[in-house]
Amino acid sequence: MTDPQQVTYFSRLDQDECWALLGETEVGRIAWQGNAGIVVVPVNYQLSDRTIVFHTAPDSALAKLADGRDLSFQVDEIDRDSAIGWSVLVHGTAGPADASVANTSWLEGERTMGVAITASSIDGRVVSGTKKKG
Repeated sequence: MTDPQQVTYFSRLDQDECWALLGETEVGRIAWQGNAGIVVVPVNYQLSDRTIVFHTAPDSALAKLADGRDLSFQVDEIDRDSAIGWSVLVHGTAGPADASVANTSWLEGERTMGVAITASSIDGRVVSGTKKKG
């Protein structure tokens, strides 16, 4: 049960801080509007300049995102016990990745299709933990 005397504080991250945090992690979640509703899938990824790149099988649902679809990409790291961490959300479009970006997929099999997410916006927050009131 949450103590009503505890308060969690949020503060915004600037764009450079958001990109730096994206560069320090390897797994994020992609969300898009699918035929049956909103779809959210975890992927391992890398940054190439300020483009998010992941690799998938050419015949997968993720490969179909490279058609220029609008999507969101989210990464976070928040400690449950202390409520300290951060979250970054990118809105953008997906397209084919530059062929020179190496495949870093953790999955077995043919993950030869590179998908690049180009950000139209990026926003982040720091969760500073809990503090007793008064």
